[in-house]
This record gives sequence, C-alpha cells and structure tokens, in this order.
Amino acid sequence: MPDYSDFPQHFLKNLEKLGFSAEVMKENPSEFRYKGFEKIINFFRKTFLKDKSYKKKLAAEYKLKEYHRVIGEIEGKLDYILVIRPDAFPVSVIQELKKKTNKLIAYQWDGIKKFPEIKNYFSLFDSFFCFDNEDVDLHLKPITNFYFDFAPPVYKAYNKVKPRLYFVGLFWENRREKIDTFIENVSKLNVELDFFMQFTEKSQIKNPKIKYIKDRISFSDNLKNVENADVLLDFVDPNHNGLSIRFFEALYYKKKVITDNITVKKYDFYNPNNIFVIENNYQDIAAFLEKPYFDIPKEIVDQYGFSNWIKQIIEN
Repeated sequence: MPDYSDFPQHFLKNLEKLGFSAEVMKENPSEFRYKGFEKIINFFRKTFLKDKSYKKKLAAEYKLKEYHRVIGEIEGKLDYILVIRPDAFPVSVIQELKKKTNKLIAYQWDGIKKFPEIKNYFSLFDSFFCFDNEDVDLHLKPITNFYFDFAPPVYKAYNKVKPRLYFVGLFWENRREKIDTFIENVSKLNVELDFFMQFTEKSQIKNPKIKYIKDRISFSDNLKNVENADVLLDFVDPNHNGLSIRFFEALYYKKKVITDNITVKKYDFYNPNNIFVIENNYQDIAAFLEKPYFDIPKEIVDQYGFSNWIKQIIEN
C-alpha cells in the first residue's frame, strides 16, 4: 500500500487483532541512497545539462529492486495478498505478487476516474474492489471505506453551545471556492473552527481561518483530533462519488458530519440530526448544530468496521 503516514501500521494492528499473521510492503520499501559516483554525476547532469531525470531514473530502478527483494523473501504461498492503490506499483511487481498467494485482491480507494490507468490492472487480480459506487459499472466489486476497530472508541459529549468543527485534507484548487464559502458562512456562528490544510506551494495559503501545514498529520494524531471534535467536515472530491473515511470515523466516534456529498443520503446510517448535507442551505446549519447526536444502532455501526470490511474483502 502507499506509504501514507502511519496508515499501514493501523492496518497491521487491526489484522493482528483479528488473528492474521500479517506483513506490509509499502510504496517506498526503503530510502533511496546514491552509490559510488552517482551523486556527482547527478550534480553535473542537473547543473550543466539541465537534466533532472537522472536521479528519478536511479530512484525508480532502486525501488523496483527493493520490491523484488521484499517479494523474494516471502516463503511459500500466502493465503491472501491485498494491494491498496495497485497503480502505485509497477505491473511487474503485481505479477510477482500473484505468484506468492492463493488469492490476490485489490482495493482502489481513490476511485477510477481520478487514476484511470488503474484499468490496466483489472485482469491481474482475483478480485478487485472500489469504494466509488459509480465504478461498479466497470464490473468491479463495490465496498465502502471503513473505520479501524482494533481499539475501543473514546466518546466525548456533544457540545451544542460551541461545537468544534474539524477538517484535515490536502489543498485542491477544485474545492477551494466551496471551502472558502463554507468558512465564511459558519464563521458567523458560535463555533470553534479547527481547519487544517496541507499545501505544496506558498501561493496556496489564502484563507486566514485555515491552519496551513507542510507535513501531513499522522493518522494517530488525526484520530485524537476526531475524538476531540464535535463535527467532522467533508468536502467531496469532484472525481469521487463514494464516501470518504470521515463518515465511518464519525459513526464509530459518534460525531456529527457536515458535507456536500449528497450520496450519503442513500446509506442506512444517514440521519438528518447527525449529517447535514450542504445544498445552498447555509441558513439551516445553526439549527442543525443545536440538535443532539442521534445514536445509530450498533448492528449498523459494526458493519462498517475494519473487522467486517476485511471479511468481505477476503470472502468475495
């Protein structure tokens, strides 16, 4: 899976709690280092020939060798290999992984429209899952995102007097305007706005109500922020139609959600007391924030946990 903060470690913890013997191969198996005169050669090529491709070529070759080294250390055949974001790995690596397992499974958590090259990987897997409900038309197996359930949730009483609204995400130009509009509207209310956005260029720092960060918040720290929040904010990627992981964390930790993803209304856990869908109705947010959280039946909450998610992944 991609080396996404400490996300792989959470996968391992949850798998081990369920009785699996599990290991992880991340998108970056180990750090690239120059050998011999490669650093000097790269300096001259970049400085005098304006060639910035040399280091990239070396790094790609190194990464490929590391993938095959890790795969080569697998003894015998594994029961399952699950690949998250398969297009993050070369086709040759997927082909080698297939030789090492009785069942090769894919999960594309970023949808097909966003990364269309993933279509070249479909035939390499025994089963292929995607969280985006529109991608089911491509004969893929639908599955939602999930929440990790290896540790019991910590509940915080809902603060309707001055609720804390929490968001963390990457800067995307295609959703900047709607986020700015949202902040402008809710800033008029008695709320605590805890808004983190990771940026790559200083030119993206534009809204004084947003805390811009250069480094990604770890998944562990994010869950602590979720625990302390009253409302989780979700702004859908225009290339997605499924639900982000925020909805399922909200279920587990009993948090309200404000979102512009109208598809959430189709889900069995949707309750207008808990989930506010933005549809040019900013004037109704104040009333929504004053309502208490409505408890969702445990059997509904449980079906979106990692334990049930991995069961579906390996059995279908």
